[in-house]
Amino acid sequence: MAYPGSFQQGEGRPLRIIIVGAGIGGLSAAIALRQQGHGVELFEQSKMSQETGAAIHLASNCNGLLRRMGLFAEDLGAVECTTVKEFLPQTAQMKYTVDAKRMGDKLWTHPWHLAHRAHLHTALRNMATDSNGKGTPAKLHLACRVKSVDPDSATITLEDGSEFHGDLLIGADGVHSRTRASIPGGDKKPFDSGKSAFRFLIPTETLKADPRIAEYITPSTLTMWIGEDRRLVMYPCMDNTQMNFVCIHPSKESGMEGTNEADWQKTGSKDRMLQIYDGFHTSCKSIIEKAEQPKIWKLLDMEKMPTFVHNRLAVMGDAAHPFLPHQGQGGGQAIEDAVSLAAVLPLGTLPEEVSERLQIYNRCRYERAHKIQDFTRTAGKDASELAAEGKKLDMHEYQAYNFCHDAWDYTNAALKDYLVSKDKTVRFRSPLSFGPSPGPRRPLGLDPSHSVIQSLRRSNPEAFTTYVVRFRTSRTYLQNILPPGFDFATPGTKVYASISCTALDNMTWLGGKGYNHCGLYIHGVSYTKRDGSKLHGSYLPLLFENLTDPIITGRSELGMPKLFADINVASGSGGSSCNISLSWRGAQFGNIEIHDLAEDESPMVNGTAHAEPHRGPGPPPPPPEQGLFVYRYVPAVGEPDKADAEYPVFVPKVDPQPGSAAPESLKSTKARLQFSACDWQSLPTLHHIAKDLAEIPIYGIEEAKLTKGYGVDDVSGARRID
Repeated sequence: MAYPGSFQQGEGRPLRIIIVGAGIGGLSAAIALRQQGHGVELFEQSKMSQETGAAIHLASNCNGLLRRMGLFAEDLGAVECTTVKEFLPQTAQMKYTVDAKRMGDKLWTHPWHLAHRAHLHTALRNMATDSNGKGTPAKLHLACRVKSVDPDSATITLEDGSEFHGDLLIGADGVHSRTRASIPGGDKKPFDSGKSAFRFLIPTETLKADPRIAEYITPSTLTMWIGEDRRLVMYPCMDNTQMNFVCIHPSKESGMEGTNEADWQKTGSKDRMLQIYDGFHTSCKSIIEKAEQPKIWKLLDMEKMPTFVHNRLAVMGDAAHPFLPHQGQGGGQAIEDAVSLAAVLPLGTLPEEVSERLQIYNRCRYERAHKIQDFTRTAGKDASELAAEGKKLDMHEYQAYNFCHDAWDYTNAALKDYLVSKDKTVRFRSPLSFGPSPGPRRPLGLDPSHSVIQSLRRSNPEAFTTYVVRFRTSRTYLQNILPPGFDFATPGTKVYASISCTALDNMTWLGGKGYNHCGLYIHGVSYTKRDGSKLHGSYLPLLFENLTDPIITGRSELGMPKLFADINVASGSGGSSCNISLSWRGAQFGNIEIHDLAEDESPMVNGTAHAEPHRGPGPPPPPPEQGLFVYRYVPAVGEPDKADAEYPVFVPKVDPQPGSAAPESLKSTKARLQFSACDWQSLPTLHHIAKDLAEIPIYGIEEAKLTKGYGVDDVSGARRID
């Protein structure tokens, strides 16, 4: 399985890609496309002088993408946001405080960082152009103004008359984009949102030295004073040594109304700023007094474009969907756009396929970007506007939607669906002539309660040895695996899955013989039934077994997603380690290693590990799992894209028999999962599955466990849902 790193290269000829604009979005696209194996040229109209006066939010949704590229914001001095506070603007009385660190640890896979924009921009520029990175370094052209673009030929013409041709043209040229006018219906002009913002940085020590302000200056904290139609927001960056301030107010009060300022570096008036915030508490005014040469810019909005793409042209970031700053998602959505573009264009994409691939990018990004735009607009409305429109802010809903997404995994799944739809060889996959057959784990003609069966089980009990490796992974990746009707039971991106391998022995229905099975289990899943009630459990998308009989019966009668593989389980000396390999006719595609297994000292209550009850703020724990979900699919003969039957199945959890001995249990945190994406010649029927297993991100091993015991459930409780 893949720990998130740089993007994966395929095989084939690189595409020639032209990117107009070298801001955060354009540079992120250059890195992601370079890591996919393509050749990239960037054209930036400025000379890229250093930005010195702003910070940027890197929420979990985009921070994970940066980490996949190989950029860790904390290495740039970015600060993890651990606390969010809001004060009443007139009295500075605390309105609320949120433990963002505790909430984030429970909900989000990646941290929420607050970074200096210039440091991030410089790091992205270096990653895009340095010779040390994966792929061919991007070429960066500065002081280049684009005069016109041709979406049909992916050509740009500069104002000096020079032309550059590519296979793909990306417009990352900001809110005043020239490239988007080449998309039919895309010639949108940004308009005044009615608000403008001052911004400035102040050294943290300067603020802490002032007794009027010191109590409000705490490390890693986002602090807000929100009034009726104006607000002051501050948060740290640069290893908590600088505080970034944004003062959002009605444009008319700072003289910005009626202008169409595009200058991010325009200097504002501190005296005017003090007048605008005269009604705020003295602590706020004391902060503003310390601002040196504050910058001011107008907050611009824009109507929706009909599409982000046309022929071989795609626009991204502010060129496609400029954001107001109220949720700190502008930079994050540009990074999501960049990664989504790279995902639809793996190495080997042909130039003539580019236009169709861009349609996938548009489908993946259009709705999400605009939904977050709408959230942001609502979050920025004055209290009177919200009341007049009958709207309420639901910041938990907004944050869950914003943070809980992985653009790489989501777009990869969309590309996979597209490729499957184009492949006419794809098939989505019982003998009656000899009368009834044995059922799962049941000898023919003998009920499980029959005295012969009971005698056999007493004299030679059915035994199991199970190895489980539980790991943290991508919610978006797993969500793409879940069938319709299934979702995760809790919000957030922190989700868990397991690879579980069981060796069975002395199986009565197999004449005392055994077999092995190994599956992927997705935990914390819920299914909403037609009556609105929910079932909670783990979802089993795949189970390998090394014996034909349980595969046939399990698929036919239980709807289990079973496939054949050779499964070899080798225990180390003393039973403290094991190595499990998965293969098909000698071609190994999976390997599981567990080391340092030791006695499980977790407190037990009625044979189950005891967990402390939930207390305090933060999300509640997931509901107890009631059983196992699978999804039955029976293809129609002669119609490979249709099913004779498909529906979800639930297998309720079975309690241990009274008086049965507690199983032996050993635990460890030292484990390794590795799957290989073999080619179709070595794995002719399994290569597509091996590839997907190899691409599952692993963000950390939670636990490895060995359990040995007696008594095997016959899964007879499996039932169709609804």
